[in-house]
Amino acid sequence: MGVKSRMKSIDFYKKLPTDLTESTLTGSFISIIAATLMGLLLVLELASFMRVQSAMQLVVDSSPQNELLKITFNISFPALSCEFATLDVSDALGKKRMNLTKTIRKTPVDINLESAGTTYVDPGIKQQPKYDDEDKWWDHLDLTQPIHEKYPESTDRRIRFAKIDCTAEVDLCRSNFITAFPSIRVFRRAHDDIYINGQHEHEAYTGDRTKDALVAFADTLVPSAGQPYLKHGDLAAAPKTSGCNLAGFVLVKKVPGTLHFTPRSEHHSFDHNWMNMSHTVNSFYFGAMPSPTKYHALKKLHPLGLNSDWLDKLKGQQFFSTSPQHTHEHYMQVVRTTIQPLHGGKASSYDAYEYNAHSHTYISDHQPTAKFSYDLAAMQVVVREQPRPWYKFLTKSLLLLVLLLPLLLLLLPQVVVREQPRPWYKFLTTTCAVIGGVFTVAGILDSMLYAGINMRKKLELGKQG
Repeated sequence: MGVKSRMKSIDFYKKLPTDLTESTLTGSFISIIAATLMGLLLVLELASFMRVQSAMQLVVDSSPQNELLKITFNISFPALSCEFATLDVSDALGKKRMNLTKTIRKTPVDINLESAGTTYVDPGIKQQPKYDDEDKWWDHLDLTQPIHEKYPESTDRRIRFAKIDCTAEVDLCRSNFITAFPSIRVFRRAHDDIYINGQHEHEAYTGDRTKDALVAFADTLVPSAGQPYLKHGDLAAAPKTSGCNLAGFVLVKKVPGTLHFTPRSEHHSFDHNWMNMSHTVNSFYFGAMPSPTKYHALKKLHPLGLNSDWLDKLKGQQFFSTSPQHTHEHYMQVVRTTIQPLHGGKASSYDAYEYNAHSHTYISDHQPTAKFSYDLAAMQVVVREQPRPWYKFLTKSLLLLVLLLPLLLLLLPQVVVREQPRPWYKFLTTTCAVIGGVFTVAGILDSMLYAGINMRKKLELGKQG
């Protein structure tokens, strides 16, 4: 009995006799409100615990050496013919690739950027025509005698050669979409075009520009005179619109570089005053377009959320040349953001490339172009999805119990006086919350056990009586 008495003396949760406690209606209302509030706060805390948080880090770009970056574009030029529209790519390492064609599609468009022809892929390297004299070849080439003597105007007028100076006949050349010199077009009497693949298209000669070649070409062309539906085998379709849409992608190294959209031909010259590099950017972005699942992860974890133009800052913008020889240049600073979801491993991670763009126009002494220059940041943003630690949820739950305990204990036959320190530091607050919460929960359990033991004693006394 002495040991039991000494053990009772160290009881932290001393009990009041039931006869000394009193239940009130006010206390019942307060108890119900406290229990409801406690349950609501615990549910909210559980919901917060179930939400996944993210951690953002700024690290040096970890791309593997020689990894390539995909650049996708769709750009319309209302005054650049597909006949000469080309794309060149250069980078800071000195690498230059001229007239890329393999992954690029061309579509003729009119002045309103509406499709006006069939989309096609440029075959790439072509056999360049031969010339008798590279300089002023036409002035030294006399075709009037051999051709017109063979097909005299008095008896046979099926073919005639004519020369036009496009610097003097500007409107005539522009109406036939001739933008480079020398260009050879075929016009047929009473029907200046032929019917090819369901469309009316003019013919253009692209073969050798030697006297023998042109005389031979004239001989082969004569049989088709007067036959509007016969296409000559050595002729190509001449441009019938003024513009071109270039769409596709290129793979580049992750170093500063430039995409040059420019008119080019090895055996043609261009009048710079005629060149108009106005364009509309339908799309221009780096990397791959995210799938719906990856887009959802990116939208959820992105540090600042996603704007409507997060992937493509230039989309839908128009750039006009207000005077000849205007070159348009766009400078883009690109940042790589890597999203790493909690589940799915490396397969679910996604690299998002965002950029800001600065554009300006200037008069160039050389041939006008449209330049898209890019520079990739050396730093990489990594956003990792992380679950909230379970002990934080437990700590906050215990803290809620401690804060609401005075109201909750009105249901119990005991009075507790508790002193709380001011939360000066987070560590001290958390520590006090843990200690106080455990202390309080232990007191609740003790009270429940005490009430159960008393009830049992009363039942036993009732049986004895």
